[in-house]
Amino acid sequence: MATNTFRDRPEPVAEAAPKRPRKTGIFDRLNTWLTNRLELGDELPTETLRRIIWLGILGIFYIYVQHSYESFIKKIDRARNDMEEKRAAYISQKSKYMFASKQSEIAKKLTDDGLEENITPPTKIVVK
Repeated sequence: MATNTFRDRPEPVAEAAPKRPRKTGIFDRLNTWLTNRLELGDELPTETLRRIIWLGILGIFYIYVQHSYESFIKKIDRARNDMEEKRAAYISQKSKYMFASKQSEIAKKLTDDGLEENITPPTKIVVK
């Protein structure tokens, strides 16, 4: 049987430059702050996880309420503008009708058809 022998290890390749340490970003700082603030240590307890999920649900609900409130306000504004436009159209139509129904305006329109305003008052017929 053959005997076990050690292999020669290849020489390690020299790295061109040592790696720079990574800068701490905002998420690293936030993670450190949360870990220290909540005293989490290396693991995340279930009680803290429940609180985080509850706060996430409340945040989503808050965003939903804000969006629905803003859309409701937009609908109210649209309805108010439509009502004001219809009211203005009604007032202008009513004023045109009131002007056109005056006796002098009716007389002007009927003169084109050959009708004239009666100057003599009507006579009253009395039957005994």
